[in-house]
Amino acid sequence: MGKPAYLYKDYIKSVHWSMAIVDAGGDCVDPNFPIANLGNEQVALVCRTDAKVAVKVRINLGNNQSLRQWAILNHNFSAGTLDINSYTAADFVTGKVTEADDVAIRCLDMHEYITNPNSRKYWELDLTNVTTPASYFEIGRIMCHTVPVILTDMYDIRRGRGYGFKNIVNETTHGIRWVHKVYKQRESFQLTWERRKNTYIPSELKTLYDTVYGDAYPFLFIPNIDGKSCYYVSIANPELQWTTLDIGTEFTEGVQLDLIEEVRGKS
Repeated sequence: MGKPAYLYKDYIKSVHWSMAIVDAGGDCVDPNFPIANLGNEQVALVCRTDAKVAVKVRINLGNNQSLRQWAILNHNFSAGTLDINSYTAADFVTGKVTEADDVAIRCLDMHEYITNPNSRKYWELDLTNVTTPASYFEIGRIMCHTVPVILTDMYDIRRGRGYGFKNIVNETTHGIRWVHKVYKQRESFQLTWERRKNTYIPSELKTLYDTVYGDAYPFLFIPNIDGKSCYYVSIANPELQWTTLDIGTEFTEGVQLDLIEEVRGKS
């Protein structure tokens, strides 16, 4: 089984101004849901297309990068496959290489790890073969980077899991009930590391805490770098705690990391 990993710093946040979403007729972004939302950490702020035929997301990085890690978060894709292409020129034709083809759609959020990509300036997500029941494509955020941070120690095989909805339920004095739906399909899980040599844990988790400033910012958590699952999460416990044991060689135990998924979108 592959190691867990996470991604916080990515290129899209700094280059979203040089992105474009096009179809056969050129630009196809719904003006009410702008392309700038693709780089916003709040994934409930979505970008939408005004059509869904032969749609491509094109990215100009400004310099050559080998983009191994890709994530598409809070999307409305339901089936099909997508391709990840790179090019050597801004026409998005010259020097085309399909870095990842027929990437299977994972509902709501998905990631792809490319083992050995080319170092290119121009990149493209080809959504031509993606389907959705809606009349448009919707994406909350795109993330890409050369490599995520991979944790050295695997967490324990047991994981606490949660799946929930949040509603505000009110009832009038005459028993009329009304509900305001806040969010849906939110997952949470609890990772634990029992006794480990005090080599990587908790130092690597301290780095994670430093990176996202505790419970301040969301990041992409990848349970298995070789798998397809990913979660856009925040840390639920603002303080990292562990127990230190000194038995000849120092050990750590009782490390716990609670992660809660960011709101995917309003119901």
